[in-house]
Amino acid sequence: PFLNTEGKIFAFQGRAFGKENPKYLTIKIDENEKKVFGLDRVNFQEHIYITEGPIDSLFIDNCIAAGGSDLLFTRVPSKQVTYIFDNEPRNIEIVNRMNKVIEQDYNIVIWSEDIKEKDINEMIMKGLSSRELHKIIKENTYSKLSALTKLSYWRKR
Repeated sequence: PFLNTEGKIFAFQGRAFGKENPKYLTIKIDENEKKVFGLDRVNFQEHIYITEGPIDSLFIDNCIAAGGSDLLFTRVPSKQVTYIFDNEPRNIEIVNRMNKVIEQDYNIVIWSEDIKEKDINEMIMKGLSSRELHKIIKENTYSKLSALTKLSYWRKR
């Protein structure tokens, strides 16, 4: 379930774990709400992390998920937000969204070459601890010119 800041359900989402299509199926009860997972548990006074998928968001403190990865979060200052996209450097749609986030002056995680997994869920399933994950995120967070430079190398992998 997707809950708003008051804890009211506004959408449901199911996910296929095999090769089925569609991968996600979402039913919105309130069409006026953006598909953001985790609004009921985020603290807007602290640093906020944003992942693409709801499952990934469950492994990171104070994290929400964009139910579709196309979300610019304007409720707090950009410096208070770090976006964490999937590790898919050849996916032009993700690269374009990452550029958009950098242009809007948000922090962004750009995965290092030694990270082979596609997303946070895969990293956890391969045995990465929550503590190790947070350390990797911190070490691979960039902004502004350093983010643009890192992104240009990352997308060529």
